Amino acid sequence: MLDDLKQRFSHPDVRFYRRDKLIMLKLSNRHGAATLTTFGGTLLSYKPATGEEVIWLSETAVYDGSKPVRGGVPICWPWFGPYDPQTMGADASDAAKKGHGVARYETWDVAAVRSVGDATEVVLQLEPNDSIRRAWPLPFVLKLIVTLGKNLTLELAGENRSQRDWVVSEAFHTYFRVAQADGLIIEGMDNTTYIDKGRGGQRFTQDGPLRLTLPMEYIFVDHRNAVVLNDSGNQRRIVMEKTNSASTVVWNPGPEGAKSFADMPDDQYAHMVCVEAANALDNAYQLTSGASHSMKMTIALK
Repeated sequence: MLDDLKQRFSHPDVRFYRRDKLIMLKLSNRHGAATLTTFGGTLLSYKPATGEEVIWLSETAVYDGSKPVRGGVPICWPWFGPYDPQTMGADASDAAKKGHGVARYETWDVAAVRSVGDATEVVLQLEPNDSIRRAWPLPFVLKLIVTLGKNLTLELAGENRSQRDWVVSEAFHTYFRVAQADGLIIEGMDNTTYIDKGRGGQRFTQDGPLRLTLPMEYIFVDHRNAVVLNDSGNQRRIVMEKTNSASTVVWNPGPEGAKSFADMPDDQYAHMVCVEAANALDNAYQLTSGASHSMKMTIALK
């Protein structure tokens, strides 16, 4: 497998290698470096040439394929969070539906490796296999396009190849690495409605910049603006821009929540925050038979 990938997708800016049981791809060019794995189609690292690591990755993450890698940018698709049978009607496959969809549990194929101007681009592709069909018995093609240029761009493109319409919710479940999560200022959500999962799903309106308090799980609905993380301890501002994403999720498990994750050191919640480009809850959308939808996220340092 590894030798075949090296031969078929040989490129001066891309290195294939194995970590434990997972296939890894490292993109390197004058703009920086990014690493992803075909397992779950998960980006694991982004280090711009002008700065330090942007993505948080657990020191105790597992790379044996038994579970998603803790950290990075997991792909949630075609549902976000626990599956709600009411969205499409109860089905025998519902018992096999895990949290956050099917994409993050499966090994994706490498579809393309190429240069686009002075950027380097990798395309991963996922189609139904027996494991997926047990949970989602509907044909589809899902592509992840990762482009390392002046900034880092991820695009998730899903095509409904079934004979029925779907309801889709999705997210780039991005774990950002920050100097100090507690008190972190996040800009870009002013005057936006959010659902506070920690207070029973009550709705509130954000007034001014968001100050992170731990734990936190907010889902901002009808939110399409760029988001800025003021990572002052690292003397940087992380900017997340998005296209065709109408929700933004902000999550940190806090000290007690972190203890429930065997693959996350108890103290690491203090140095990460998930800020996710998404289409969730109110912003789930209908993907009609034969139709496609693309969601894009760009990460930059300022």
